[in-house]
Amino acid sequence: MYSKAISKYFLDINMFNVTYCLIFGFMSGFLWSLVMFSSFGILIGYLGYQTFKKNEYYAYYNLGFTKADLLKKVWLLNTSISIFLFLIYLIFK
Repeated sequence: MYSKAISKYFLDINMFNVTYCLIFGFMSGFLWSLVMFSSFGILIGYLGYQTFKKNEYYAYYNLGFTKADLLKKVWLLNTSISIFLFLIYLIFK
């Protein structure tokens, strides 16, 4: 149950994050897009989620998650994905 809740939050946050990073990536390049995906893009995703899906936090509170816990998990997953994609980029460069 908890993994489904975390994966839903991860997908909801990254819906806004990936959109921002793709736009940023077209302007500045793939590597900067990866950096933004794992750092500042999470803040953009959080602000988008806070604006459009704020009421869903009550479900996460009922499951025992705080906003800080959820954001830490999203940051850890996004950083892992960015490192993995960077290594693939280095291998196939």
